[in-house]
Amino acid sequence: MANIALLLLTAVFFTFIIAATLMTVFKKKIAMNQRVTKYFGEGLSQEDQHNRPKDKQGVLSSLTKKYWARGTAYLTNRISSSELKKLDLLLRDAGYPFESAIDFRLFQLVLAGGSGFAVFFFLLPFVEEKTSGWLLVFAIAFLGFRLPIFYLGKKAKARIKAINKTMPDFFDTVNLLLKAGMGLDLALAEVSRKLKGPLADEFKQTLEDMKLGMSRGEAFYELRKRVPSDSFQSVINSLIQADQVGIGMAKVLGNLTMRIREQQREAAREQAMKAPVKMLFPMVFFIFPSLFIVILGPLVITLMTKGLGG
Repeated sequence: MANIALLLLTAVFFTFIIAATLMTVFKKKIAMNQRVTKYFGEGLSQEDQHNRPKDKQGVLSSLTKKYWARGTAYLTNRISSSELKKLDLLLRDAGYPFESAIDFRLFQLVLAGGSGFAVFFFLLPFVEEKTSGWLLVFAIAFLGFRLPIFYLGKKAKARIKAINKTMPDFFDTVNLLLKAGMGLDLALAEVSRKLKGPLADEFKQTLEDMKLGMSRGEAFYELRKRVPSDSFQSVINSLIQADQVGIGMAKVLGNLTMRIREQQREAAREQAMKAPVKMLFPMVFFIFPSLFIVILGPLVITLMTKGLGG
């Protein structure tokens, strides 16, 4: 394992050295190309762009798209509908960082195969015990297959956190527009257009569903399903009930924003109360031993060398 780690560090070191050398050598050329692209790249006509010869990057991009389309077509008939539904739910919670579940599964397979092949080609010939080498190959391939799932989980948590953070300001702005005499749908559309983030994107999707024929209640039900946040779902439930009963939305949103801010304050207090407990283990295992060594170290050395009478 020490040899493997040494090989990995050597490969990473030489990769950075080569990259730095190339960036230094071609620094002026890269800067010139960036300036030309910035000032003249967008001004080319469509005919000039069509007649301009394709460079290597364009050829590689077209080949990648071609074989990627073949891979997605191959996987379409070989993945069950239940598995596609699970992947689609994961992508939905993460905000669809991939276009479809098929693309995500193909990315998993490519990453697993590429990482496994890299370990097999570069490290396995230098490993003395082939059994441990093959175990390493399969472990890296499995890690490459599971890593996108972990990425989706982190993406979903960050998205929910961003939604919870922007909810008070979003609904406060909607409440102000409602008090100014604007309708709920128009107020949501205006705020979603002005503000950026996952919450605005979700309400844009809800408004699109309403334009396609859904009622407001059905669109809000779908919105509640798409966002797995308890506080957000409670807000949407209140909006659905207010819409069904006929209560004024301005009053409901005012009460909801006050409740959301109070919940956020309580959550902040809870995190602050958990901080001393979380700090206890690092202090016991890392800070206190260092302090004991610095403070009591000279005393121990004196006792060992001179004894009690020294």
